[in-house]
Amino acid sequence: MSVGSLNWTAYCLPSNEYGLDKAGWAESVCQMIGGDSYSAVAEAPTWLQMLGSGVWTMLWTSLAAFFVAFLLGSLVGILRTVPNKFISFSATCYVELFRNIPLIVQLFFWAFVFPELLPLSMSTGSGEMVHGGFWQNILNDNPAVVGVFALGLYTAARIAEQIRAGIETVSRGQKNAAFAIGLTLSQNYRYVILPVAYRIVWPTLTSEAMNVFKNSAVLYALSVLNFFAYTKTMREETSQDIIILVLSTPVYLIITYCIKYLMARIEKRMSVPGLGSGGK
Repeated sequence: MSVGSLNWTAYCLPSNEYGLDKAGWAESVCQMIGGDSYSAVAEAPTWLQMLGSGVWTMLWTSLAAFFVAFLLGSLVGILRTVPNKFISFSATCYVELFRNIPLIVQLFFWAFVFPELLPLSMSTGSGEMVHGGFWQNILNDNPAVVGVFALGLYTAARIAEQIRAGIETVSRGQKNAAFAIGLTLSQNYRYVILPVAYRIVWPTLTSEAMNVFKNSAVLYALSVLNFFAYTKTMREETSQDIIILVLSTPVYLIITYCIKYLMARIEKRMSVPGLGSGGK
């Protein structure tokens, strides 16, 4: 199972994650391909299992972050186009703030700066009253929750700009016609503007959905044990850089192409001939 100096059975070596139950699927695979590297009596699960766990973490955090980003981004994009100048300006400030600061800087802000701005509360880590103690508890016990929150806010700013552009693309005649038949502003958005705007910007939303999965790799900075975090740890422990890249690259390609396929199917189902994306 080796090619030159590459040890392809490194995936079946015991990882450095103790206290976890071994997964049957990973054990079965390693029994078939593990060769001399596989040890059925090792206490720690194999790297193959840990990478599989990292893929699952990457998937659910990315999906949750995109859900948050889509809802919040749609709301902010709509608010940027309403007649009320104060509301529109507030939404613009949100977009300019979150869109122009790198994601990694925002992660560090939510981890180290934001807790200091909160009132005193009990920290389960130190057992003392500290600023933002409850937030630090979440960060220590469930860092993925903070990661989803941060990634969702960051992506929402980008989606908001796309929704705004789609709304402004809708012709003034359509908007005025909706008011002429007695629709309110909210009804105009619901029944006329947004159905057209979403069809127009759907291809760009596809790109954002793919970007969320790729950007989720950065969440390892918050100690989120996702696929990237485990590949980084495995590389440091085994020094098998090439075989790790051989596996990790197709994983990202497969996931992103699945997203592209799913979003394309949705785009095709929602298309109207002669209107917006996908029309002929």
